[in-house]
Amino acid sequence: MKSREGLVRLHRFRVEEIRKRLKSLDDMRGDLSKKMSDLETMVQEEQRRSVNSDLGRLAFPTFARSVQARRENIQRTIDEVEKQASTVSEELQAAYRELKKYEVTVDADAQRDRVEYARQVQADIAEMAMERQALKA
Repeated sequence: MKSREGLVRLHRFRVEEIRKRLKSLDDMRGDLSKKMSDLETMVQEEQRRSVNSDLGRLAFPTFARSVQARRENIQRTIDEVEKQASTVSEELQAAYRELKKYEVTVDADAQRDRVEYARQVQADIAEMAMERQALKA
């Protein structure tokens, strides 16, 4: 029984560790999305500024190409993080199913122990009643 409770603790720890990894990936995805949004804002701002100067109109296409490269790099990273998150999510589901198996087993053992204890108590009460009856007779 104790070894099964240890296995439950071990699997709970494993589930928690996987949850932390998934949260970390979700945080990374959020940060990358924010970077992408900031990049878009920066492009709009630079485009607005470039209208006011000849040098800006000449430099903006180069700037736009560099931003496009950064955008593609960020998107590749987002795609990779999403792929990892999907894998970790599947791993979390498998770990959770494994944890549930052990928890159900431990609960069943505990229920059997409670039933056996109740049966033993009932047997002891019946034995005391029979002894009391025998003393009266």
